[in-house]
Amino acid sequence: MADNRGDPQEAEDAAFLERVARPLRSAESLDDTFEQRLMEKVRREASALYPERARTQASWWRRERIVRLSPLSGLAAAAGLAGIIALASLGGSNRSRSDSVLAFEERSAAQTAIRSDTVHLVQFVFVDSGASSVEIVGDFNAWTKGVNRLERSGAPGVWTISIDLGPGLHEYAFIIDGSHWIADPLAAKSSDDFGTESAVINVRATGQSAT
Repeated sequence: MADNRGDPQEAEDAAFLERVARPLRSAESLDDTFEQRLMEKVRREASALYPERARTQASWWRRERIVRLSPLSGLAAAAGLAGIIALASLGGSNRSRSDSVLAFEERSAAQTAIRSDTVHLVQFVFVDSGASSVEIVGDFNAWTKGVNRLERSGAPGVWTISIDLGPGLHEYAFIIDGSHWIADPLAAKSSDDFGTESAVINVRATGQSAT
C-alpha cells in the first residue's frame, strides 16, 4: 500500500474536511421556541399521514380557546352572572313570597265570605185592622208557619217584625189568622208553578236600603 501522507492534495482535502466537520461537532444551541415549532411540525406531519385518526382522536374540549369580549359584552356577561346568583339567592325567598300571597288571598277570601254572610235587619210592616194574628213565611224560614209572628205596633191595625236577612233576593208572604195567604201589596210579586203569588224583597249587599 502506497504512503500518500506527503501528498499535498490529500493534505488540502483533509484540511477542508476538518473545516466542514468542526461546526457539525460543536454543541447545538436551541432557542426557546424550538420545542413548540417541533411539536407543530410533528402534528402537521401526523395529520397529513393519518387524517382520519387525527380527526377521531382530536378532543374539542382539550383545545385551547381564547374568548374576547367587548366592554359591553363583558358588562352583559357580568350582569347575567349576577342575575343567576340573584335567582339562586332568591330561591328561598320565593317560597316566603308565595306564602305571603297565599295568606293575602286567604284573608281576601275570608273577608269576601264575611261580606257575603253579613245580615241586615229588615223590618216588615203589614196593615190590617181586622186581623187577629199575622205571621210571615218565606225562603228565610223554609216557609214554615209559626216561626216568625208579627207584633202589634202603637198604631191601630199595624203589625211589624224585624228579621235578619242576608244579601240577595228573598220571597215571602203574610198569613193572616193562620190561614189567609197574602203577598205584600207594597212589594214586587213572584208566582210559582201553581200560580201562588208571593212578594219579593232585594237586600243589598252594600248595606243600602232593602227594596
